[in-house]
Amino acid sequence: MNKWKFFAFVVLELQFSLAMRAFHGPCPDNMTAVGDLDMNRFEGKWYTHSIYPPLSLRVPKCQSTEFVEDAADKYHVTARELNSQTGTIKVRNAEIIKIEENMGRYILGTRNTAFPEGVQIYVLDTDYVNFAIRFMCFDASNIFSFHWAVIQTRKRLPPSEIVYMAQHFGQKAGLVISDMSKVPQESCPADT
Repeated sequence: MNKWKFFAFVVLELQFSLAMRAFHGPCPDNMTAVGDLDMNRFEGKWYTHSIYPPLSLRVPKCQSTEFVEDAADKYHVTARELNSQTGTIKVRNAEIIKIEENMGRYILGTRNTAFPEGVQIYVLDTDYVNFAIRFMCFDASNIFSFHWAVIQTRKRLPPSEIVYMAQHFGQKAGLVISDMSKVPQESCPADT
């Protein structure tokens, strides 16, 4: 029973910081990531085009994620979004603890005690210039799993052919594109 209470706390904690979708069964074993993740090419700013919606179904506007190299092979991530209620910019920083290039993933540090080793984020696909698809999943006793997925582009308002290409590769990688919500990116402050 305590295990489920702890799990419910973790889910509620993540709900406030991540857009997630619950699926029946364990995490998929057929998800493939890029074969050789090049963080030097991946660094820089990415604008969120679409995400799995948060449990509240309220999708924050003007979301961006910036990958910054601090020192040789040491990176951190800065995520920004515009709070639709207050009009203020919410900024979150997290250290990338480890990069596993050959597995197409990195481990993001978190202050959440449920994930003391960090969270594994996979880059399912990217051309480094136009789009990136990132994914995370964790199981709840193989009964159901929580998926976080995001399609991002280098331009805040990308051309439709870039969006189509990213969605095509996202669907090919196993994402349910119809379940994703578009993030409003119009009329955004310059610092988001």
